[in-house]
Amino acid sequence: METRLLFFSSLIFAVLEPTRGHGRLIEPPSRASAWRYGFDTPHDYNDHESYCGGFTRQWIKNGGKCGVCGDAWDSKKPRAHEYGGTYGQGVIVRKYGVGGLMNVRVELTANHHGYFEFSICPDFKYTTQACLDENKLKLVRPQEGVDHQGSRYFPKEGNKVYEMKYRLPKRTCKHCILQWRYIAGNNWGNCPNGTGAVGCGPQEEFRACADITISGKPTDEAMVPPDVEVVEDGEDYNELVPLIDTPTVPPKPSHYNPISAIVVAVVSFLVAFLALFLLYFHFYRVGSAVRDFLKKRTEKSGKNFPPAVPPRSRKGSRGNEEDLPVETRG
Repeated sequence: METRLLFFSSLIFAVLEPTRGHGRLIEPPSRASAWRYGFDTPHDYNDHESYCGGFTRQWIKNGGKCGVCGDAWDSKKPRAHEYGGTYGQGVIVRKYGVGGLMNVRVELTANHHGYFEFSICPDFKYTTQACLDENKLKLVRPQEGVDHQGSRYFPKEGNKVYEMKYRLPKRTCKHCILQWRYIAGNNWGNCPNGTGAVGCGPQEEFRACADITISGKPTDEAMVPPDVEVVEDGEDYNELVPLIDTPTVPPKPSHYNPISAIVVAVVSFLVAFLALFLLYFHFYRVGSAVRDFLKKRTEKSGKNFPPAVPPRSRKGSRGNEEDLPVETRG
């Protein structure tokens, strides 16, 4: 019975959620999105779709299991976004101070309600979900009207870039894995109290991993985004404080060039115009010339071209010869 309900809910989810856009971890940049922010890493153009292979694949085929960085559980190992995979290059994207406050940004392109969680594991080569679950980060800035459970952040403002502050652990880590986990909340399912409601039961899930360093030394300024600075507060940790208001959209990738985009648009227009012109010339100009040639040839030969069909006559009601053409009378 539960299997049928799960399958039925997955069908409803497929109908109600046709969009392919979802969300990505952009600060610190995840392994899938680091290329968008100037790092020499492989380009994952679907970095907003690290959703465990999709609801059906995760919950029907794999029993709810998912790779720690959002790959489908049954993917070939090493999975694409795990260490040693296509995008798991181990490139450190940010360095933080021990026990400091970390600014985190997530861009949602399709809000599915639910909540975010962030965790850290010091073993970047063999990261497990158990290791991450033991080291969940604490949310620092509370949300109004939300009953917090320590580590969860609830995105309630639609599609946008969400910024949060989380407390880092008071321990050093030369190469840690930061995991973003987004448990959606827009599927209907069975609640613990025996009732059914949206947000209960199995839900679609997104994950992403970022490679970071946590040390007791001041944060390396070369690894800090241009809109933050390191502030020492006298204790044994540093805090990353924004110098300007957080933009509502992520910065353009470093490879973005508006002139190139304009050139591509102009060339595409010219190619389309040329194609339409050639079609017009072929069907009207060439076709007209062929018709004129055939007409002149017919006039020279004195014959109808193509030959005309002889007229048909209808036999009289009484079968009289007067109703027949002269050529056919007896």
